Amino acid sequence: MEGKMPEINQETKGTEASDAYKGKRIVIDIDRCIDCRSCESACFYSHTSQQNLTHSVAQNIAEFPYHCRHCDEPVCLDACTRDAIERRDDGVVVRNKFRCIGCISCALACPFGAINQNIVRKVVSKCDLCISNLTDGDEPNCVSTCTSGALQFIPVDEIVGTEKWGARIMAKPGMHRI
Repeated sequence: MEGKMPEINQETKGTEASDAYKGKRIVIDIDRCIDCRSCESACFYSHTSQQNLTHSVAQNIAEFPYHCRHCDEPVCLDACTRDAIERRDDGVVVRNKFRCIGCISCALACPFGAINQNIVRKVVSKCDLCISNLTDGDEPNCVSTCTSGALQFIPVDEIVGTEKWGARIMAKPGMHRI
């Protein structure tokens, strides 16, 4: 599998990351992650105390932050009954906080577990790549605060064919969220 992107089958259809948004995605080098959760804190505080990033445990071996993949054909968008999930022209999949009623249909549909319910506010939250930062050419807040350098915001063509791509492939549906 190294050096090749996986074949797309019906189980993963619509879950491939779009490269339209500046051609970059957040990737993680699991070996460098020290579980400091600075990325989680940055996400929390930059989104008005709303958690958009969670950590996942991969087969009880590694713990790492879990990001939305901003799919080309997002199944969460199709599952949303209120049209609160939108895919922008630049490829970023965002949640409209004014339309979301917290029904969690999008969270249940996401095969990667990247959408979470905010129990207090009765809405869902998901990674938006810190679109307000990226407009200015900066990195997402989780990447810029990662002290170990485990999170990187890099072009998609640099991901394919590297061990980093393998780490993203290993992040399959069914992982446990904590």
